[in-house]
Amino acid sequence: MYKQLFIILTFFFALFAAEAQTKKIVVQPQETKIYIDGNYVGDGMYNVRFTRQDDFFAVKLELPGYVTKNVKVFKQDTRKTISYTMVEDDSVIGSSTSSLSNKYFTVVVRDDLDEDSAWKILNQVILNYFDEIQTSDKSSGFINTPWVVDTFPVSETKVRTRVQIKQVTNNGLAYQIRISSEISPLNSKDYNYKAWDRVLKQYEPIINEMQQRLAKN
Repeated sequence: MYKQLFIILTFFFALFAAEAQTKKIVVQPQETKIYIDGNYVGDGMYNVRFTRQDDFFAVKLELPGYVTKNVKVFKQDTRKTISYTMVEDDSVIGSSTSSLSNKYFTVVVRDDLDEDSAWKILNQVILNYFDEIQTSDKSSGFINTPWVVDTFPVSETKVRTRVQIKQVTNNGLAYQIRISSEISPLNSKDYNYKAWDRVLKQYEPIINEMQQRLAKN
């Protein structure tokens, strides 16, 4: 009788184990948001519970400044705890948030500079950051650089940057300057670029240099 009871209990224990199995997902940094099958479930740690019908769960790990990770957690994985470490996004490391990204800012030229001198300075500043200028038309007061593409293999993205300058009337000599910054998946076509609210660090000083060399105090 005891032997039969033991067999019955063993059977029900095995059945329960087959019905429900739990694995712990642990992520560093702890602020990482965890999504299971598209649903947000917590930050940094979560116990995912498998039933008999579940073979795997699709897991997304997301944290600003880090590369989003999409993985699958399989029921047959023998580990009870599955750990992940997020990788910093190299495009974020190489850039800065800028409220002026893709927007014109105006520089009113100081009184001791005439149009020829200001035009020369504008071209000099641009050539400090770009190898060439695509368009420089003094008669219309317009400067345009070609797009320059920088690639970021860790985040699998590419960023393109260009600068445009146009002369405007603003109670004196003034120019509007825009740093265009766009981002796209690394292997996608050019039409997949989207405006980015960040500027690569190598171009960020353009704004201050323009203001320091041209603007009124």
